[in-house]
Amino acid sequence: MACSIGFLRMKDLRVDDPAYVFTPSDARWRREINVFNENWPLDENKFLPGKSFETKRFVNILIRAKDGGSIMRDNVLQEIQILNNWIMNNISVPTDDLKFNLTYQDLCLSYDWVCGANEHIQMLIRRNDVNQVLDLHFPRGGTKDTPVYLGSIFGDVNFFENGTLSDAKLTQLFYFLKQDQKMVEEYSSKFSYAIETFLNQVYSSDVISLSFAHYQSLEDGLDENAKAFVPNFVVSFFVLAMYALISSFSLKSSNAKKIDWISSKPWLATAGMFTTVLSIVSAFGFLFLLGVHYNVINTIIPFLIIAIGIDDMFLMNACWDQTSKSLSVPERMSKTLSHAGVAVTITNVTDIMSFAIGCITDLPGIQFFCIYACVSVAFSYLYQLTFFSGAMAIMGEVEREKRHCLFFYRTLRLVDISKMNEEADSKLQQIKNISRSASPAPFNYLSSSNSSFSSDTDSFSSKKTIPAEFAWKEQPSPNSSISEKSKKSHGPHEEKDRIVYFLGLVYGPFILSNSVRLFSAVIFAIYLVIALYGCYNFREGLNPGNLVTNDHYIAKYFSDIKHFWRIGPQLHVAVLNPPNLTLGENREKLLDVVKSFENTPYTLGREGTVFFLLEYMNYLTDLNVEIADTEKLWNTKLNSWLKYTGGSTQWASNIRMNGTEFQSFRFQIALKNFVEPNDHKHAAKLLREIADRQPYNVVVYHEAFPFADQYLIILPATIQNVVISLLCMAVVSFLLVPSLPSGFVIFVSIVSINIGVFGYMTLWGVNLDAVSMISIIMSIGFAVDLSAHIIYAFVTSHGDTKQRVIGALETLGWPIFQGASSTIAGISILYTVDAYIILVFFKTIWLTMLIGAIHGLFFIPVFLSLVPVEFFRIPKSSELH
Repeated sequence: MACSIGFLRMKDLRVDDPAYVFTPSDARWRREINVFNENWPLDENKFLPGKSFETKRFVNILIRAKDGGSIMRDNVLQEIQILNNWIMNNISVPTDDLKFNLTYQDLCLSYDWVCGANEHIQMLIRRNDVNQVLDLHFPRGGTKDTPVYLGSIFGDVNFFENGTLSDAKLTQLFYFLKQDQKMVEEYSSKFSYAIETFLNQVYSSDVISLSFAHYQSLEDGLDENAKAFVPNFVVSFFVLAMYALISSFSLKSSNAKKIDWISSKPWLATAGMFTTVLSIVSAFGFLFLLGVHYNVINTIIPFLIIAIGIDDMFLMNACWDQTSKSLSVPERMSKTLSHAGVAVTITNVTDIMSFAIGCITDLPGIQFFCIYACVSVAFSYLYQLTFFSGAMAIMGEVEREKRHCLFFYRTLRLVDISKMNEEADSKLQQIKNISRSASPAPFNYLSSSNSSFSSDTDSFSSKKTIPAEFAWKEQPSPNSSISEKSKKSHGPHEEKDRIVYFLGLVYGPFILSNSVRLFSAVIFAIYLVIALYGCYNFREGLNPGNLVTNDHYIAKYFSDIKHFWRIGPQLHVAVLNPPNLTLGENREKLLDVVKSFENTPYTLGREGTVFFLLEYMNYLTDLNVEIADTEKLWNTKLNSWLKYTGGSTQWASNIRMNGTEFQSFRFQIALKNFVEPNDHKHAAKLLREIADRQPYNVVVYHEAFPFADQYLIILPATIQNVVISLLCMAVVSFLLVPSLPSGFVIFVSIVSINIGVFGYMTLWGVNLDAVSMISIIMSIGFAVDLSAHIIYAFVTSHGDTKQRVIGALETLGWPIFQGASSTIAGISILYTVDAYIILVFFKTIWLTMLIGAIHGLFFIPVFLSLVPVEFFRIPKSSELH
């Protein structure tokens, strides 16, 4: 209850900004964007699109013709212009006092108080009116001293042979909103949502189709992911609860069609499910109280904790059922925890360590997830050994007293106390007689054939219930042999469960036959080859569109925006210590800097460069001016040209002056082949390396660099986490399993399972990214659980290797199957959710459970049977059963 108070801080601690959550906390892009923001800060009254990276309130609409043709046709352009005018003039939001309605004209970022009006649409309309005299050379059109950059406004383009734009199938409309003052920023946000509502629910056209996004769209999509988890979590929890409840009922050994209402434990299954809920509430509330931030990906954790909790519950129940019912409850609990406690500890400690190691990753989203998961598993472990163990002891008393498992009433009738005493004396005498002629064996004090129960009409004062210590005793028939008496003295309650019988006497010998062992070797080789192929051909990168469900409106936007990234996006290059341009050698060095960026596989070349120095030199060439190293030409005349040329507003937004000297300036380079995550990663790495080699303190930046930094770190971070986790898992295995070679087998099986998970995950269409990295960290912990359980049971069994394998399958084969199958059943509902994050989690856990179960129930037992038991150097003291 105390921890749950932390949920009051839940809303304040949530962080959804993708640029923060999914990129390294010390990523280079953070320093780069600070350089541009400090040198060219946002001026809301001197705003030019594409010149500021501080814009946090905007709407971007991508438009294509509905018939898939060119958008440069008159009817399409007219339809786009109607939409543009409607958004700029007819959509409004009321002020808080409801006295005014604010339109785009009131809220826009402007230049000299004039809102940008997406002039390129009007330009194209007028171009047709003036018989196409406007230069549309792509990506930089316009005139020599007044360039118009077309790469940012046209996508999916085609060209004439001379490089001029022939048609385009996509264009963009931009709406930038004020954000300086808190109140104005709120109105701008409301205006963005007003446009969203209009485009999603009101607007329709037979001529054009569109996709759009605003600044909060991605965060909203992430929030919808979280909301989608809620019903799925409820369904999953219900499925697992039903699975656990059904599994908690036992059938009578004498009549397999009837439920044993004494040994069944539905309330214990309920306690197991409640343990998982307690763990989640306690962990999250505790961390909320500490002020630890969280992200939408943390909503996966409840599925994880339920899977771990259910697995532990099945394991502890299985170990309880294997203890003798003739023992007292404290003795049964002692034996249960002496066996299950080690297995549960391996499960939880390895999971805790996996997530603790994940916390060192320099990605805030993964750090948040791993912190919450680590603490949640720790609470689960604590409650498993306290709350659930206490519930198990209580239900053990209920079972010992032969009470009904649901309603707790005694299932025995009353007996006459005098007759009960006579029968007790008779039984004691029988024990003395038998003990003289046979080896000691537990015998029962009451014979079901000789004991007579009084009617229910007898008065309560002369009756007593049968003592609990007699409840489990059953006298063998006097005619039976000593060996039969010894066998039956355990009673039908200790007959092996049908599943255990199948695993021990049917399945075990079957997989240990030579033909099946040969078959398993072939299957394992095929499995490993396919897995290694998948590992070799993995793909990196998290597409921003994968952060939302496929039916979210922004998913279509990210699909369309790739056409603009294919050719034409601009790289911004800042020169922070510019040289003295009066000297020709300095100008040559500066032009060499420009050329170094133009001549790469990811840049277009000189035709895509926008740089005031190149335009000024073209201007001088057109005037036939002799280039000389004079102050007049490179100071006075250059400053005059920058002030009065047609592109003066553009150059002013690219230059910082200190009097008449350049303090810093920037230019833009056109990019190409900048579409997929790997393109972003390789381009960012290459362009930064080029910048680092240049003089004059050169810095580069593009809006995709935040995600590129994630792509750059994800592979080394994953390798680091996996290696450290595997080493830690090996240490834990060696410490908790009393056999060094057996610990090595656990380590090898973990490696095999994780190779399979990663390889088949790749073949199933999952990229290596921040989301799948979390899943890989989880899979390491689960792999330990599934492999360590069966090996630990093997070590603590007795006999030769084959006998130990069969004993291990009898002991933990069924709970391993229950744990894996219950998790698969619980998460299967997630496959119906059309969201990448959820599907990655589903695929990874599904593969981990399936591959882990196959290893634990097939590959590992077969392998263990091939090695002489002496190899494992198992001490006698470790044999528990």
